[in-house]
Amino acid sequence: MTDATRSSFTALSEQECRDLLGTTTVGRVAFVNDEGQQLLPVNFAVRGHDIYFRTTADSVLAELGEGHDDVAFGADFHDDTYQRGWNVTVVGSSDRVDDPALISELLATARPRPWAPGERDVIIVIHERRIGGRRVRQH
Repeated sequence: MTDATRSSFTALSEQECRDLLGTTTVGRVAFVNDEGQQLLPVNFAVRGHDIYFRTTADSVLAELGEGHDDVAFGADFHDDTYQRGWNVTVVGSSDRVDDPALISELLATARPRPWAPGERDVIIVIHERRIGGRRVRQH
């Protein structure tokens, strides 16, 4: 590897992580249930320090609405051409959103708009306990 193609990792600040999460709409939720490890894609929205996504009442993701203390959420971006990218990981707990005003507000916005078909009227929130990320670049 020559000096012209050196790569570097840079840790992202908490604010940079939140800003980057606002630039994409697809992430992954990771948790463990009775069937073992789960890692599922979701369309999401960020509001403050919380991550929101919609699902169906009979989905495996709906289990998170019962309260789960150990949930991870990740989103990333990569550019193969310029060999650069970033990743952000949020660790926290989850709950179902039951506040009618908040539900109305979330449903009235464009996000989180699920790509998957069907009625997705259960809204899950992941409460951030920790957030971190990094950026990689070729120089």
